[in-house]
Amino acid sequence: MVAQEVLRNIGNGFLIYAAAVGLLSVVLHARVYWWHTQMGRHLMVYMFMIEAVLALGVIRIFIGAHWWFEIIRMAAFIGVCVAMTQRAWLQLVAQREHRIGAARGEEMGNR
Repeated sequence: MVAQEVLRNIGNGFLIYAAAVGLLSVVLHARVYWWHTQMGRHLMVYMFMIEAVLALGVIRIFIGAHWWFEIIRMAAFIGVCVAMTQRAWLQLVAQREHRIGAARGEEMGNR
């Protein structure tokens, strides 16, 4: 039982640290012109949603899990799913553009 408690406290410490670093990342990114580019907007959404999940984890340590908290937590996880889907889409588009650009470059080199 004592070992389980120690492990829980260590895990909670890492969670609190990750939430603090995540919040710092969001604050620092908010100070640049993140809304000017598609990747800047994506990074803000992605970092914010990861930070939301981490912050909710920290809050849960102190207040426990209530029904209304679980709804907020579920919404945050939906946001993470949206951000991850957006990231996958951006990667697919970038790979497609790279292949098209490489194919055109090869064609130009053959002439």
